[in-house]
Amino acid sequence: MKKSLKLSILFALSIFLFATSTSAQNDYPVFGFDNSFTNLSNPDSISSFTGAFAFAQIGGENYAGVRFQPDLSFGKVGIGLDVPLYFNLDNGDLYTDEFKNGSGILRLISYLRYGRKKKDPVYLKLGQLKGEAIGYGSLVNNYSNSPSYEKRKVGFAYDIRIKKIFGIEGMYSDFNSKSFNLFAVRPYVRPFGASGIPVIKTLDFGFTYITDKDQTDRFDENSGKNEFLSDGIEAYGLDMGILLINSNFINLTGYAHYSRLRKVKSDSLVAFHQLVPPTQGYGAGKGTGIGLNANMNVIGNLFKLNSRIERLWYTDNYMPQFFDAIYEVNKDAKIATLGDVKSQEGIYGSVTASILDKIMVGGNLLLPDHVSEESPATVQLNLRTQDLFDKIIIEGYYTKGNLTKMSDTFTFDENSLAVMRFAYKISPILVTGIDYRWSWTEQENGSYKADNTVMPYMALRFQF
Repeated sequence: MKKSLKLSILFALSIFLFATSTSAQNDYPVFGFDNSFTNLSNPDSISSFTGAFAFAQIGGENYAGVRFQPDLSFGKVGIGLDVPLYFNLDNGDLYTDEFKNGSGILRLISYLRYGRKKKDPVYLKLGQLKGEAIGYGSLVNNYSNSPSYEKRKVGFAYDIRIKKIFGIEGMYSDFNSKSFNLFAVRPYVRPFGASGIPVIKTLDFGFTYITDKDQTDRFDENSGKNEFLSDGIEAYGLDMGILLINSNFINLTGYAHYSRLRKVKSDSLVAFHQLVPPTQGYGAGKGTGIGLNANMNVIGNLFKLNSRIERLWYTDNYMPQFFDAIYEVNKDAKIATLGDVKSQEGIYGSVTASILDKIMVGGNLLLPDHVSEESPATVQLNLRTQDLFDKIIIEGYYTKGNLTKMSDTFTFDENSLAVMRFAYKISPILVTGIDYRWSWTEQENGSYKADNTVMPYMALRFQF
């Protein structure tokens, strides 16, 4: 896909985000484990249809077309599609280059879903993955397999429970034949799950294993393979949790975890460390954490609150929630930073509030006690309104990783991903608005570069 297609893609994508924010998919950017209020009005019961018209110049030729993006829900089953139809204005040929690489024709499917995670005994999802967490989020939290919409991936996530006692959850990031990509699995057991004993029946123990041998092209502007992953990266963890309070007013979960990032064995990484003296002592790292997660409802839907607080301890060469929202951008860069990470203590906290099911605002912060280049912070913010103002839509999402100065929290750079939308409903089916986006776009040489775009748009949207 050429750089000249960027306007068309962003134009159509803005419509896609608008549709999914209130559609069948449970996919608005969330906070990993803290996903209690991703649905403000039970969108699993809603189907929607969106079409976005666009013009583009591709390879010096002019194209016009439409992108159809229906989100369909049938009970526990959800289907999201993304069907681009661009025609050459000179000869009428259909543009098909978008399907020649990567997952090919599978790009037509945004996702296939069955069930709801942690609510139904069987949860399966195939397609784009966003806000994913494994277990209690010690290693995988807020993970996205497609930080660039120009290079979407097809992954798989699942959570299956058997007879209320045994379960297994996990994910695979990218069905690409070039390599074995990010794989995570967590078998778990609830030894008293079938006992019916309050509180005790919710106790669970899990073991997580993660590996990644990705050899596909990375997203950042230094295009190429992830050289440090030639022999892969491995991690594993143990965790446990229990639902301490379960009432109509508040649910309170306590949990603890231990995890370990094994040393990445790579000749390229060894050579890199020899050039950067502070990293010569690089080895395996481990971390532990203990925390509480609370969900609160006040007078029905008047006010809902989800909060999480966790105390972390970790050794040299370990980074909490290593597989996160920006992991896929440049895995080499993230692995390289492990060599500089020093033993540290810190706090992970998040708050998500919903008011009258019309405003959802939240954020999370991974904050070491002593923030530095060796121990950076990560922040994420999320805003969404639904029918708050007549015909006006306001939405936003922002994440910033590798943060060394809190004053740089809102400085946009290669560690930032952001979307902000202001839209107006002209009619029940016609919407116009403007998006601001900071993300990754493909360059003419095939590399990816951080870029900001302001994009006005108009869209047709149906619900049925």
